[in-house]
Amino acid sequence: MALEHVAHGQARFMTPGVAPDPRGVVLGRYLVIVFPTLEGVVSWLRLYSHEASLDELVAGLEITRVRTPLMSREMILRIPAVSSYAADRAARLARLVGGSIYTGTAKHFVKYRDDRSPYGYDAVEIGALPGGAELMVHGDDFTQTYAREGDISLSRLLFRLSLRRVPGAQRLAAEDRADLVLAVARGLGDGVIRYLWRNRCDGEVGLVAPRNNKAASDGSAGFGVDPSYLLMRVRSLPERILELFLGTPGIDVFRPVSENVAVAVGWAHPVELASVASLLPADTYHVFWPGDRVDLLAGPLELSRLADLTRIDLELEGVREPRTGEVSGPDPVAVALRLAPASGLARRVSATLVPLAQTAQFKRLVYLLPPAALRGLRVAVTDRGIVVVASHDLDVIPLGMLLTELAPGIMVPIGMEVVPRVSPEVLAGALGHGLGVLTVFTPDAAPFQLPESKLAPLERRSVARLESHTVEIRNVALDPSGDPTVVNDPLGRFALWGFPEPEQKLLGE
Repeated sequence: MALEHVAHGQARFMTPGVAPDPRGVVLGRYLVIVFPTLEGVVSWLRLYSHEASLDELVAGLEITRVRTPLMSREMILRIPAVSSYAADRAARLARLVGGSIYTGTAKHFVKYRDDRSPYGYDAVEIGALPGGAELMVHGDDFTQTYAREGDISLSRLLFRLSLRRVPGAQRLAAEDRADLVLAVARGLGDGVIRYLWRNRCDGEVGLVAPRNNKAASDGSAGFGVDPSYLLMRVRSLPERILELFLGTPGIDVFRPVSENVAVAVGWAHPVELASVASLLPADTYHVFWPGDRVDLLAGPLELSRLADLTRIDLELEGVREPRTGEVSGPDPVAVALRLAPASGLARRVSATLVPLAQTAQFKRLVYLLPPAALRGLRVAVTDRGIVVVASHDLDVIPLGMLLTELAPGIMVPIGMEVVPRVSPEVLAGALGHGLGVLTVFTPDAAPFQLPESKLAPLERRSVARLESHTVEIRNVALDPSGDPTVVNDPLGRFALWGFPEPEQKLLGE
């Protein structure tokens, strides 16, 4: 037998470089896990990264190709033995994927503890390593030497591993769609930006070029090929738009897994990339594509708002020569604001504009409104109609032109939007709109404004002034003239039966 059980409190060992930890478990500076193939190493990294962080092991982690004296090849994963708790997790996962685990410091590694020996094992005999051998492991009834053939870098292995498709992972919940990354071909950029803006999707966009693009570095893709593309970060992307983008060539969707790593939606890396953040430089943004492709982008990403990149089409007339004696300046380079059908989702109804011709119907409707609606509505009567504004969804006024709030204080008809589709700040500046002002767009006339202070609660405006009359107070006191008369009628024999009718005679009378 090559090993012996370690007793509790044992202090002397034949294996060099091992000692008991505070729990009494025999432990060296390192753990060595032996696998038949590289697949076992990847499987162990995959399991461990989903249970704990690999960053605490990266400093002393080595992956080595080794050769036995019989010329068979195996893989050895060496990790630092930070504690017996971490070693227990590593041993459990190693045995799960078909590996064997040993502990030691330099050349000799002894089998790590198991259920048969809770405090570990010690070697019976320690001899010199044969020539060419790098290390020796001591098992239950054998010893094995290994010669080093080469090392594999963990960071290189991460970038060489292929993404695996996860069934059903393309259907993301609302919280998973809160932050997504889009890689869009440059030819589709303008259309995607306009589409996102029309659907009220907030985000940022930037032009990026991969550092590691092979076609750009060796010219194999041909002269004049531009490897750059648009990278967009969008928030709260609707599910229907996500499905559309996933099926559109030239648009790829990624899900961030850390500050500088994004993985394609519907795919997953074998190793939990968030647990190896130390191997992914913070000054580089990593984009993992299906098909063994990883783009390294200069970081941190510098992105601009999507709202600032929406195109504004200008319609300019030809230059007109001024007439003789006419002095005028050039027309400004600007376009008029106008209403157009909205292509996005309908907003909530915030107000309505009731024509003056429907005043009688509006008055009859006031009698039917519940108290909560009367208190939540404000009204102002103008020459353009009766403006009714609600503090909540206005769904109790079926009259007039329903309005929605495009920006704070700016109302447009439901189902319409203002074009050009500029940002709310630019629109407010062009209209002279400010705090305390209500601006209303109508499809058949220019927009009008009124101060919000002119809006009064409907419950106050709905009650007309009532006229009251003074009544005459009369004296209703009794006339004290004359003496009162008291009459006593007989009750009869059966008084408790009640008083008989005046014309009825009692029995016995």
